Amino acid sequence: MSPLSAREAVKLGYTNVKVLSTGLPGWKKSKGLVVMPANGLKKMISQDTSYVLIDLRSKEVATEGHLKGAVSIPADQLAAAKDKFPKDKSAPVILYSYGQASAESFALVRGWGYKNATVLNGGAKAWDGKFFPGQTASKIVYVKKLKPGEITIVEFKQVAAGKSTDKIILDVRDSGVATIPGAVNIPLSELTDRLAELPKDKEVIIHCNTGIMANMALKTLTDNGYKARYVDAVVQVSDDGSFDVSSK
Repeated sequence: MSPLSAREAVKLGYTNVKVLSTGLPGWKKSKGLVVMPANGLKKMISQDTSYVLIDLRSKEVATEGHLKGAVSIPADQLAAAKDKFPKDKSAPVILYSYGQASAESFALVRGWGYKNATVLNGGAKAWDGKFFPGQTASKIVYVKKLKPGEITIVEFKQVAAGKSTDKIILDVRDSGVATIPGAVNIPLSELTDRLAELPKDKEVIIHCNTGIMANMALKTLTDNGYKARYVDAVVQVSDDGSFDVSSK
């Protein structure tokens, strides 16, 4: 089905609506409703992506048939279930009800800091995929799955702190920026011509500002025989070399 149009959203009473076409939140600073299209959720299910799916209908209705991986938390019990949600606030949290999940439920979860919270477009009523009868999962279990070639933030911090002698950090941001002590700075645009500056007897751990350029650099390195991984996170480096790494 197609994403909810702005006109349709207004008719439903929602304001400041954003609609996703990729299956992942694209307006993380929006204070309005963020809508997950059905094909986005189907893609996440088929690719076995990590997510948190909350069925806001009654437990009896959810037992009759729910979406794959859903946890039943009726809308009137959502506020009391805050501590059941994952500590990782970057976890994709998808809410659905019989129809469109309420803006109040969305605002509540987003207000807890889950910046990737969305509501399923049209809810269960509009879902044209499979329903699963029986009890839903009893509790929320979220374990982020790494993308190919990705390193965890925890491990990246250990490498950046100099705790791994068999690894080297590559910063692919533009020249002249403050860098993590010991890191090699080679802008992505110059990487192909400057590969000889990187040792092949160490694993290269790549970072940029957001992980996007680092992921691109990963392919360049692996295609040229380097052992490499990258961190898909927001990395901020101060002039004194101190740094902060946080999930997107």
